[in-house]
Amino acid sequence: MESVLDLQNVSNKKMIDITSLVTVAAENVYANVGPGFEIQIYQRAMGLELDALKIPYSRDLWIDLVYRQQRIGHKRVDFVVEDLMVLVRAQASLDIQDEIQASTYLRNTGCKAVLLVNFGADQFEFRHIQPGAYVNF
Repeated sequence: MESVLDLQNVSNKKMIDITSLVTVAAENVYANVGPGFEIQIYQRAMGLELDALKIPYSRDLWIDLVYRQQRIGHKRVDFVVEDLMVLVRAQASLDIQDEIQASTYLRNTGCKAVLLVNFGADQFEFRHIQPGAYVNF
């Protein structure tokens, strides 16, 4: 059975706190695992780190893509913590396509923000994306 988003409608202050905690979790994963592994390794490690920090989350959720009030497909989201979507990457660097995808997912979910984390670079890399913070294409 597919999981669905259960958004919490958190305050802006709480969203800042959640984003900070999840960023620390991701930094811990990067510091302990390092770059060079497949994305699944980082997803598993991220789940373990969120558990260790007692941060409640949902994992592997599906979002519906809707056009003209009709579902035209669905996409998987790595994690959702309250109203923060977390997308995990394991590539040489984040690029504009990652940010465009994160913005599009955000627009289609009702989440308040996306934290895009990349474990594949020489240094830990992340982007925080909010509605209205449009990516220049």
